[in-house]
Amino acid sequence: MGRIEMTKLTRASTFRKMAMGSWRTVGDPSVYALVEIDMSAANRYIASIQKEHGVKITPTHLVGRAAAQILKIRPEINGMIRGCRIYLRKHVTLFFQVNIPGSSGDKVGKADLSGCSVPEAENRTLLELAAYINKQASRVKARENKELKKSTNITKLIPWCMIGPFLRFTSWLIYGLNLNLSWFGFPKDPFGSIMITNVGSLGIDVAWAPLLPFSRVPMLLTLGTIQDRVVVIDGKMEIRPILSVACTFDHRFIDGVQGAHMAKLIKSYFLEPERYLN
Repeated sequence: MGRIEMTKLTRASTFRKMAMGSWRTVGDPSVYALVEIDMSAANRYIASIQKEHGVKITPTHLVGRAAAQILKIRPEINGMIRGCRIYLRKHVTLFFQVNIPGSSGDKVGKADLSGCSVPEAENRTLLELAAYINKQASRVKARENKELKKSTNITKLIPWCMIGPFLRFTSWLIYGLNLNLSWFGFPKDPFGSIMITNVGSLGIDVAWAPLLPFSRVPMLLTLGTIQDRVVVIDGKMEIRPILSVACTFDHRFIDGVQGAHMAKLIKSYFLEPERYLN
């Protein structure tokens, strides 16, 4: 009596182990924002593109395409913090988080979280971007990515008490010293300029995902579900499909004025997807 009954978790996913070594207590410089996007025109555009080209297009692809274009025209928010200085990237690399369902009949309890990156995304069309993501995500879910498999196996061998120092050390090597550790199982630029995740596919309406400190990524976009909402258009009430996109960004790197401009651009892009996202 007086003691809490508990048992130690012995079989955890690779991401759960990495999460334990990533965050400590509050005090980080994260800022949280929410953008609600009218998907009326985008839904029609997605249907027409899929019918014409036979390539699966999702809101995630559109958000990725929009993010790549925005970072191209706003290069001051396409970078990372190294030491006490800000460094800007020459290209836009998108990172999409991928949920890996569990095996052996337990799709939830044994699920893991990984992802795939898209280099030079600013130079890819929507169709090229979608085809690349679809292929890479399928490989990740099937555990066919050799680099990812190698780095995952290495992470499994690290003791829980050492996973934090290990992640910070590899982050320092990859981003701090700008070394290529692909020979060790880590991609050249594993997390890119911006992270994008879709929790709406899991049935979550809206959520703000935390920044991963070791990734050096200053911004993360989290897509929620698309819901029919009553909105006022030209003084009249209409029902429109609204996509919630939650944004988490590093205030050391991005200010509110830049975040607001990004929100304005992404809303305008989705109103005319044929013009801006093609």
